[in-house]
Parts: sequence; structure tokens; C-alpha cells
Amino acid sequence: MNKTFIEKEDYINQIIPYVGKDLIKVFIGQRRVWKSYLLFQVMDLLEKKWVKTEEIIYINKENLKWEYIENYKDLYNEVKDFKYIFVDEIWDIFEWEKAIRSLQAEWWKDIYITWSNSNLLSWELASFLSWRYISIDVYPLNYKEFLKFHNLEKGEDSFYKYIEFGWLPYLKNLELKSEIVNSYLRDVVDTIILKDIISRFNVRNIDFFRKLIIYLAREIWSIFSAKNISDYLISQKTKISTNVVLNYLSYCKQALFLNEVSRFDIKWKKIFELRQKYYFTDIGLRNAILWGFNNLYMWWILENIVYINLLSKWYKVTIGEIYKKEVDFIAEKDWKRIYIQVSYILENQSTIDIEFWVFSLIWDNWPKYVITLDKKTWGFIDWVEHKNIIDFVYEL
Repeated sequence: MNKTFIEKEDYINQIIPYVGKDLIKVFIGQRRVWKSYLLFQVMDLLEKKWVKTEEIIYINKENLKWEYIENYKDLYNEVKDFKYIFVDEIWDIFEWEKAIRSLQAEWWKDIYITWSNSNLLSWELASFLSWRYISIDVYPLNYKEFLKFHNLEKGEDSFYKYIEFGWLPYLKNLELKSEIVNSYLRDVVDTIILKDIISRFNVRNIDFFRKLIIYLAREIWSIFSAKNISDYLISQKTKISTNVVLNYLSYCKQALFLNEVSRFDIKWKKIFELRQKYYFTDIGLRNAILWGFNNLYMWWILENIVYINLLSKWYKVTIGEIYKKEVDFIAEKDWKRIYIQVSYILENQSTIDIEFWVFSLIWDNWPKYVITLDKKTWGFIDWVEHKNIIDFVYEL
């Protein structure tokens, strides 16, 4: 391909064991997190392994060149003579799974597809692809990747850029100035809202849906229910049912625009069915919805950063609750667990007591952290470590 890539090493290391195998590789992520970029890196990797260019086909359904591929027969006929098959945004092809299953039956095919919608649940994907697939969740840039993409050094200056401009990889092609970045990000928001949500799910009350998105961007730091949102909108002279709110929230989650985080009862070891929290996949898009960054809810923004950085390292993340007290995050991976409280700064002893106290209710021996923006950290207090957020996300 003769392209120079800023390699996303964590993803490439995940993919390499499956290259050349007849498992279907499925990349799932929000629009503009550069799933295509990963496909190009894999193609580049293949060519470096002496795979001939003519053995590879790449189809991007957002390119008009491939507009005529409307159904599984069109897809199959186009790619059947190639060994290495890459299809971007395959969900846009009617009954695509029929073509992919048929191609997979020819054991010598190596297939890669991308998906920008979470409505295809894991069991459905398994059914569609006869259980012979590997899915890879793709997230925006974590802080360490952001530094690499923008050639920046770790520190407060780069971290505040990370907060303000967000984590979409394409920003490396733009000058990091508010008016330039915000214009691009607003266009991305409009694309996601119009194409991935309104058009796909046939949203009829567009005015209300836009109000809901703004409400979420302003108030997402709080724990809320669909009824809370509905009640608020009624107070604003916008009457809407709880079911409609639930549907619209579901659409945002399916477009991978929002992430719903469940609550886990630490004592009884069960998931609560209510009182979830929501985080944006990219904080820059949230800022763009509100026409720019402000630090009014900095503690929530820091929570969002910790959450996405954990996901980018493939932690399973829930909110903890014990005796009706909240732990911001429980992160689990490789049979290990960490507990995390996130705060803005520890201004005084009262704040310190509040943030550290909840851990006294948790008697297991897994690591526990209080994460803040304080330059000076307090080390360990009763076996709980206080860490600067810049250090924490950089070292994940």
C-alpha cells in the first residue's frame, strides 16, 4: 500500500494471531474511530508478508464506487475470487451474512469486516457467522495513543488538549485550535445523529431527539432514568413518554455514541437493573454538542476519560455500589479487579475523607485508587492509593 501508519500497537497485537486464519475478524466501533485505518494496517502487514496486492480486495460501502453492492449476491460475486477480503460498514449490505458464510466455507479465505452499530448482539453475530469469528472492539484514542498521534509529551498541557478536543484519530490531520476542531467535530456529530440514528431508526420527533442529546451532554454526569428525563422535558413544555425516551437512548447506544454502564452490588455480587450511568464514547463530540469545552463538570469529564481509557485496554467496567454508597468504577480483566474513585481535586480533609471512606466498606484485597488532577498526591491512605489522573491513564 506504500503508506506510513502511526501504528495502534494494542490492536495490531490483538489481530496478528488471527491473520491468515479462517476466522472472520469483526471490528466494532463508533463512526470515525478509524476502524478503516486498522484494516489498512492489516493490509499493509499482509503485503509486508509478500501477499500479492491482487489477492486483496477492499470495499468501503461509504464510497460511491461500491454503491451497486446492495445485497449478499452482489457482495459474493464481487469478492469471490480474492483470498483476502476487507469490507467496511458491511451492515449496509442486505443479508450480508449469507455471502460471508459462503465465503468462509471456502477455508482459504481471510475475511475482515467493520461494523458501526451495536444492535448486532454477540449471540446474533455468533448465529450469523456460525460461531467462527473473533470480534474486536475499537475505541477512540486513549491518552497514550493521543500523545503518539499528535507527537506530544505527557503533561498537563497535552492532557488539557485531550480533554478539550477529544479522541478521534483524524484530529492528527488538523491544527489543534478550537475553531478548527469544533467545526470538524460538529460535522461528525451531525453525521452520527442524522445517518446512524435518525435515518437508520426512522426517528420522527427530530426536534425532541436533538433536545435529548443536548440534555444528555449537559446532565450526563448524574444518575438518571428515562422518567427523570421525561419529567424534565415536561417541565420545559416538551411532553414525551418514557418509552420514547428509552427508545432514543437505545438508538444512541446502538450507534455506539453513548455507553451505558451497569451498577454492580459489591456485597451481594449482582447487577442492578436500574440507575445506570452514561458516558460518551468521545468527549470531543460531547463538547461540540455544547459548542465548545467548559470545565463546569470537570469531575464528570475526568470520569469519562478514565472510563474510556479502561475500555481501550479491554477492561470490563461497572459502577460499584455497597450499602447504597457508590464506587465510580470496578474494572476487571484477566480475572483481576481494581476499584476506582474519580474526583477533581482533593481540596481539603473533608474531600479526602469522602473519597477514601467508601473503600473502608470493601474488605477484599484488590487494588483501590482515588484518581484526581492534583499535582501532589498523598500516596497510600489506609491501603488506598491516591494517583494523578495523567499518570494513571498513561500507565494503564
